[in-house]
Amino acid sequence: MLLVAFHVYGVEDADFDGVDDAIDKCPNTPFSDLADAYGCTTSSLYTPTSYDIIMGLNLSSMNANTLENTKTSNATLQADIYHGNFSAQFLTSYFKSQDSTYSDSGWNDSQINLFYLFKPTTEFMFQAGVGVIAPTYSTGYSNEAADYLASLSLQYSLDKNIHLFGGYSYTMVNDNDVGNLLNYQNTNAFYAGIRYIGSKNKSISASYTNSQSIYSGVKPIETLSVGVMLPLDSHWFLLGDYRYGISDSASDHEAALRVGYTF
Repeated sequence: MLLVAFHVYGVEDADFDGVDDAIDKCPNTPFSDLADAYGCTTSSLYTPTSYDIIMGLNLSSMNANTLENTKTSNATLQADIYHGNFSAQFLTSYFKSQDSTYSDSGWNDSQINLFYLFKPTTEFMFQAGVGVIAPTYSTGYSNEAADYLASLSLQYSLDKNIHLFGGYSYTMVNDNDVGNLLNYQNTNAFYAGIRYIGSKNKSISASYTNSQSIYSGVKPIETLSVGVMLPLDSHWFLLGDYRYGISDSASDHEAALRVGYTF
């Protein structure tokens, strides 16, 4: 016991890395780091956390809630948290539709999503997600309910610049039917595309999307889209999208511009 006490109290280790200060070549090692015999970090248990917030404006020739062919604008807000392979996302938007005979505005449904990223190889990665769609959109029939979704997205790198991507999602729609006016259904959606990443992480992508409508009897919504991502500096970035509808159930033209900040 005396020997143990002498050993414990006879060592000075200011950064608690298990190495005596007299031979510690890397003082002030973080408590979350594993150190070698000289007190220098060999690996860290610390996982960084980052955040971003993205705001934007979406212009469409169709109201996605009512399928009315009216000019519609959506002010969008997205917030993300990243911690290691985990991430969480919040999405919401406020719409306004108007033409000579029709006017409507309000909140669209909001989403909360959780994701986990898998990287089996350096070329291939996939991300699994689950989410809740909160009924912040009002149909006027008091039939709204929370919906649930599951998703899987994939990416394969052909080289450092060219990436193939795709994904699938399934949404369980729980809103109550309203007589013969509104009849809902669970939906499937998938997309596939290609992305080119240039210098300073600037990128351009092209993709195809096929998504079932939440309303039964409506043809799947098919679109072709082009997107760009432009970093402005280490924090600010711009996102731009254009979608062309190739089915009668899709908006003929849709464009979005968003600005984001990461910290």
